[in-house]
Amino acid sequence: MRKSLLLTGLLGFGFSLPAAVMAEDAPAAPAAPAAEAAPAPDWTFPSSVSLVSDYIFRGQTQTWHKPAAQISIEADHKSGLYAGFFASNVSDQWLPGANLETDWYAGFRGAFASTDFGYDVGAIYYYYPGADWDDSGFNPPAYPAGTTKSNSLNTAEVYAAVSYKTFSLKGGRTLTEYWGWNNNNSGPGVGFAGDPSAGVKPGGNTNGSYYFETNGSYEIFPTWTISGQIGRQWISDASGLDITYHKLGITKAFSTGWSVGAFYSGTNTPDAYDNFLSLRNTTSKDDIAKNTGFVSVTKAF
Repeated sequence: MRKSLLLTGLLGFGFSLPAAVMAEDAPAAPAAPAAEAAPAPDWTFPSSVSLVSDYIFRGQTQTWHKPAAQISIEADHKSGLYAGFFASNVSDQWLPGANLETDWYAGFRGAFASTDFGYDVGAIYYYYPGADWDDSGFNPPAYPAGTTKSNSLNTAEVYAAVSYKTFSLKGGRTLTEYWGWNNNNSGPGVGFAGDPSAGVKPGGNTNGSYYFETNGSYEIFPTWTISGQIGRQWISDASGLDITYHKLGITKAFSTGWSVGAFYSGTNTPDAYDNFLSLRNTTSKDDIAKNTGFVSVTKAF
C-alpha cells in the first residue's frame, strides 16, 4: 500500500505587523507545483509463497491429501503479455515417480474497449522432473494384468477465458496425452480399482482432453472475499473418468501482504477415483476426488 504524506511548515519571525497590513499587504505564498504522477512501470512481477493443507487440482488431490508448499512468480508487461512459473510438491502415489510439479505458462490478457469485460489466452506446460509411468508400482511380476510402459507425465495445454470484473469463464484443451494416460497404464481393469470398467479405451489417446470452468470472487466486507468455482473435465477416448468439480472458499487479507483462506472442494465423485491404489506401492488406498476441506496461508509480494 503506497501512501504519500505532505508536510507543511510555518516559520515565525520576532516582530509583528498590524493586522490590516498582514491581511492586505503581505504577499501571497507561491503555490506549490503539482506533483506529477509516476509513470506506470513497463513490467511488474507479482509473486507469492503459500502453504496449503491439501493441493487440490480440478477436484483431485495431487498430494495424497497431504500438505504442500507452493511458490509462484509472474512477469506482466503493460501491453498485456505475461509469463509465469508455479511449483509445488506432489505425491508419487498419484503421479508415478513425481515429487515436484513445475508449471510454465505464457499468454496475453486485455480488456474490450476499456470496459469491465476482459479476455485471456495462453498456454501452460505441466512438467514433472524425473517422473515417468515406468516408475509405477504396477509392473511385472507384481501386476502382470497391465504393465505400465515408459511414458511421460508432462502435459501441454492451451486455454482461453473471458471475464466480467471478477467473474470468468475459461476452457482448455491438452495438446498431449492427459498426464500420460493411455490404455497401457490407465485402461479398464488396470488403473481404477473403484470402477474396473472405467479407463482409457483400447487404442485410445487422451490427447485433446478438455475442460470448462467458471470462477468468481466477491468482497463481502473490506479484506474479506468469497470465491467459487465449478467446472468439468472430459477425458478423451475414455469412459467413467470424466469429472465435475466445484470449490467454495473465503479469504481474509491483511495489509502486510499475508492472507489466510478456508475452502471446500467437491466433485460428483466418480467411482473410478474411489479406493485408488497407490502408484508407488500398489497397496495404499485413497479417495482421490473425495469431498474435502483445506486451508491456506499465503504471502504476496
